[in-house]
Amino acid sequence: MQPDSKDNPCTEKPSHGHPILRFLSKLNFLPKTHDFYGFFKRSGDNIVAGAATLRQMISNESDREALLKILDDQEHIGDRITHDVIELLHKTFLTPIDREDIHKLVNTLDDVMDSIHTTGNRLSLYQLHRMPAEVANLADTLLRSTEELSNVVATLQDLKNSTAIQKRCIEIGRLENEADETFNKVLRDIYHNGYPPQDIIQIKELIENLERTTDRCKDVAVIIQGIVLKHS
Repeated sequence: MQPDSKDNPCTEKPSHGHPILRFLSKLNFLPKTHDFYGFFKRSGDNIVAGAATLRQMISNESDREALLKILDDQEHIGDRITHDVIELLHKTFLTPIDREDIHKLVNTLDDVMDSIHTTGNRLSLYQLHRMPAEVANLADTLLRSTEELSNVVATLQDLKNSTAIQKRCIEIGRLENEADETFNKVLRDIYHNGYPPQDIIQIKELIENLERTTDRCKDVAVIIQGIVLKHS
């Protein structure tokens, strides 16, 4: 004869007040915060701020030193965000997307900010007084690229909205192509319009850094497209 389940403690379902459940409720399996998406958004916003500062440095020669100090602070903020995300990865068991993708994404975002900072440093160091107008246009393209980047990072939490995410990633790629075209225009200008050899070398490095930074933005877009594909 089978024992009555009411009399069998092994078959009794624990209630919410059961000692086992009270014990488990006190365990902290997950950290109090694991808002990776919030970190991504902060990084994206900081990158836009850095690109805007760099754009001002190109237009305002007299303010470059003061603006460089602002850019230094923005680069430090980017480093802090990256450090915090990686530290959180080590503490968090469950993550909203693959751990490898989080690590790759946050480091590539940091690469964008580092590239902006490097460009600002070179601009301040060279103290260029005369540059083709297209240099400012190239910086404008970079700023628009970072704005698209910030927007797509902010919507990454809604992976179901893959169409909107993909549209922004495509626009980042288009802006990268636009930067390539502007880069070539600047090269033609500095080689054919009487710029001194030293200025040619310095302007060439400057626009290479600007163009390379739009490449880094596209790198982030490619990572995000891969994340979307994994969750589609």
